[in-house]
Amino acid sequence: MNTRILIVAALVLALVAPAAAKPGASRGRRAAKALSPQKKGASARVSISRAGELRPAREAIGRREEPLTIEEETAKQIEKLLRGPGLRNGVSGLHVADARTGETLFSLNANEPLNPASNVKMISTATALELLGPHFKYPTRLLGAEPVNGRVHGDVYLLGSYDPTLTPASLEDIAAEVAARGITHIDGNIVVGADPTRDGIFRAIIPIEITAGEPGQPPTAAPPPGAEHVTVVVTATTSKRVMRNRLTFKTETVKTEGAPPKITLTIGGTISKGAVTRYSLWTRERTATAAYAMRAALRAHAVSVSGDMKILELGDYIGDSVGTGTLPVELGRHDSQPLADIVMRVNKWSVNWLADRVIVTAAALARGQQPSMEIALEAMYAWLARNPHVAAKGLVLDTGSGLSYRTQITTAAMVAVVRYAGGFSGGDVDPAVSEAWLDSLSVARNDGTLRHRMRAADLRARVRGKTGTLSTVIAMSGILDIDPARPLAFSLITNTDAPLSKPRVRKAHDDVMATLCTYLVRTTKVPLPLVDPPAPPAAPTFPEDIEETEPADRALDSENPPPDTETTPAATTPAERALDAEAAGVSTAAP
Repeated sequence: MNTRILIVAALVLALVAPAAAKPGASRGRRAAKALSPQKKGASARVSISRAGELRPAREAIGRREEPLTIEEETAKQIEKLLRGPGLRNGVSGLHVADARTGETLFSLNANEPLNPASNVKMISTATALELLGPHFKYPTRLLGAEPVNGRVHGDVYLLGSYDPTLTPASLEDIAAEVAARGITHIDGNIVVGADPTRDGIFRAIIPIEITAGEPGQPPTAAPPPGAEHVTVVVTATTSKRVMRNRLTFKTETVKTEGAPPKITLTIGGTISKGAVTRYSLWTRERTATAAYAMRAALRAHAVSVSGDMKILELGDYIGDSVGTGTLPVELGRHDSQPLADIVMRVNKWSVNWLADRVIVTAAALARGQQPSMEIALEAMYAWLARNPHVAAKGLVLDTGSGLSYRTQITTAAMVAVVRYAGGFSGGDVDPAVSEAWLDSLSVARNDGTLRHRMRAADLRARVRGKTGTLSTVIAMSGILDIDPARPLAFSLITNTDAPLSKPRVRKAHDDVMATLCTYLVRTTKVPLPLVDPPAPPAAPTFPEDIEETEPADRALDSENPPPDTETTPAATTPAERALDAEAAGVSTAAP
């Protein structure tokens, strides 16, 4: 009898917490305690309750004569996959439910709080869409006095709306509209507000072209037009031979009350003979960057601007204008893409900085307050509170992007998020909002972070989901759309205590999805036909925006730009070495 008890205990630990000696094993033991005991007559390795819960099994009592049901067979396959290489030293949570009714089909550790990584973006984007609507566009306007004979007398005001996607190209649109009105002269300054982000270019990146000089001589480097607030000082020298660039970069920002900020970039070190390279200067001087870019865009469209950049509150600007007998009018305007398109970029490509900015600005605009992560999180928690199927216990959110190791949510709650945001569970969700949210998810083997996932033919374009990746997290939640009468909402999250093998875990997750797909095909009378997926949307402008390329889970949010003193790190990957060699004019062909 004692031997039998030991065998049963060993089997339970093998299924749920095989790494009991490791720090994370306690989490597995808690999950094991939460599972109900197996019913008499079940399989020796896995059992499924009426709700479809996957459970670690006790030793079978007697020999089972009847064959496994399709559900039991599927559960055994899933259980085997979740105990495979790369997953057995961690905790995996799985929850699969009918998207429309919420009926549970398969579930394992579904109420265990886990870190979902970028699956948090599913919550933040759904909240933002509800707050502003899918058709909302961030406006940026240039205000000034009514032009007289093609001339605007006085300062003009660049008024933004916290548009996280504003770029110098956006300001070109405004300049083109100003020129189209026949305006040729602006007798005044470009004015922006004191708010650090409302009127600015959030991703304020100034490209600095660096070209090698003669051997022993300094290279040439200068800021582009429209960056008059940047001065480049070169102390670097050009090498006498072709080599890897060894350049250093130091930035210093000087702010004087009543004057525009001045940024000095000092370039030191050594550049390879014949090399041409580019340095991206990140700055927090977002409004100054926008103001100077606006002036450059106007001049490029043959509109002269006599003044400089100036900081003044909007109310004071309007008051000054009224005092001179004029009332500002709109001279030009740029509207961002619809919020639905911005959210699509966030979810398909898992752009961390943009996810945070979208929810922060959406909450700020909806409340009429200054943007902050605090009010963004309040909005996200409020959105979750309206979903009766999301349990608040164990729920922890601290970002809009999921780029955090403190986030906690269960897979059961993530499935409730998918059902609610996708408009499957009823409630007061606007159909246009749920449609925009569903369209923002990656499509298997087609686009976004799922474009190279789900190799099984039956999964092509049938899985729409959001991935999540940190060094100890792989996650995926979304919709499996095979049975037209029963789309499935799913969430699958794996957490480990040590960095995991991403390819192995992703393959296991993909295999679980393929198993679920097979189950649906076998139990559906008329499955949806395989169709060619829609044309994929354009990839982000910056390759580093794509989640799977982020090195060491580093945040891309420009609220945390590189420090003032920065030395270019040595190339560590083949791609980085190839880029260095390309800049130096060295062939990268294999010997």
